[in-house]
Amino acid sequence: MMKQTLQSFELDDELTISEISPGFPIITINNSHASARISLYGGQLLDFKPHNQEEPLLWLSEKGLSEKALYSKNKAIRGGIPICWPWFGLLNEDSVLPAHGYARISLWGVHSTQSLSDGSTQVVLKISGTSTGMQQPDLQHYLDCNLSLTITVSNTLSLELQTTNRGLSPIVITEALHSYFKVSDIHKICIEGLEQVNYLDKVNDNMSCIQEGAVKFSGETDRVFVNTQADIHLIDYGFNRKITLSKNNSNSTVVWNPWQEKSQAMGDMSNEAWLKMVCIESANVHSNKIVINPEQSHCLTSVIRVEEIT
Repeated sequence: MMKQTLQSFELDDELTISEISPGFPIITINNSHASARISLYGGQLLDFKPHNQEEPLLWLSEKGLSEKALYSKNKAIRGGIPICWPWFGLLNEDSVLPAHGYARISLWGVHSTQSLSDGSTQVVLKISGTSTGMQQPDLQHYLDCNLSLTITVSNTLSLELQTTNRGLSPIVITEALHSYFKVSDIHKICIEGLEQVNYLDKVNDNMSCIQEGAVKFSGETDRVFVNTQADIHLIDYGFNRKITLSKNNSNSTVVWNPWQEKSQAMGDMSNEAWLKMVCIESANVHSNKIVINPEQSHCLTSVIRVEEIT
């Protein structure tokens, strides 16, 4: 029954829905501009590749999801663009609740699919607080939230994450679109757009720092840049391309690479994975937390585009 219902959202020669394993439905898009895959588990974009690119823009762990992968309840998929919501990181220092919240380990529903006049494909996914498993007493205030994700696949990629508070009291959230980008080699890239921005260095006990010049990588990097709305440019000299991440209603940017030792300790990353990925996240975290009043909404938007280095 579930499969038949999902199949009603398919679009001829453009969008199909199938199960990679039982209970693990995947949306596959192939339009005139690009190809993409979306997992309903986690509401998570897995792949995105414009047709004019030899390499995908997003990185997905070969151990995170494959044709042999099994549905794994309460375990996030490593790669693509996981959704961190309604908190980023740990809820608090002593919390035993899932890191990065419940959205990325819950099954989302398809609300609509649509072919747009310019050849783009749009998918709207939805989930409610009550369907995420947040039943603990200290999480009751999230149960009246509705969450929607609008993904538009063209030669650019657009994601809009909207939180609506249907409750009677204000709620406070932190959030991120945790984008994993595929790179040629972590030593051959840099990130521009964060110059002179304050950041918390999580590798060094949340030391407060100021970014000097472009971000370059020579070891484990985990930085939370605050009070910034700027476009971010990922310059990849190995792939000869520049990926630009534009965002709206986002006041934080997170940059992360686990480096060799931590990568090798992760069960869902290969030993050399750290060389081929970097996370750049559109976020609202730490001092940039969001307050949503009753019957109000907040929409975090991220737009990704790519061009050759000139």
